[in-house]
Amino acid sequence: MKATHMACILLALLVITATASCSRAGSGGIPIGEQDLPDMILENAEYTLSQKNDSPMVMQASRISIYGSGRDTVLENVYFRRGDNLSGSCGKAVVSSDNNHAVLSGVVRIELEDNGSTSVIETPDIIWDGSDNSLTSTGEVLVTYGDGTRIRAAGFSAVVDENLFEFGTILEGTFTQ
Repeated sequence: MKATHMACILLALLVITATASCSRAGSGGIPIGEQDLPDMILENAEYTLSQKNDSPMVMQASRISIYGSGRDTVLENVYFRRGDNLSGSCGKAVVSSDNNHAVLSGVVRIELEDNGSTSVIETPDIIWDGSDNSLTSTGEVLVTYGDGTRIRAAGFSAVVDENLFEFGTILEGTFTQ
């Protein structure tokens, strides 16, 4: 009887151990060793997106998640500025590992100053390319010029330093040159 009782206890311990080892997972049920965790998280911090010119994009974020080399950096609740002519905000910015490109998303608003006039770009997401200081979006974009002219379009690109805007399909508004 003792051998049977001992076997039942060992079997119960084996089941409890197997259950405990299977349930040790982090967020979303992904095993701890397989989670994609950042190397560093910064709260209320500043990030500089390098540029080939002397005017870097300085980004302030409520949270910055920095991953290992060769991987993207994720910024949340972002306010940014480049020189005196470009500023804006977005919900999230994913900066590529080359530190020259960023995908901005989550209610993106960009203000561009040119000779005392401000143009405002609003879109759900847009790509910033620091190598040529351009913005590109395939989605819907609303641009409001300093004189009140509003253009809503599907597809947009801009060369920021030249204040040159190109629209895909214009959905609303008119543009006169």
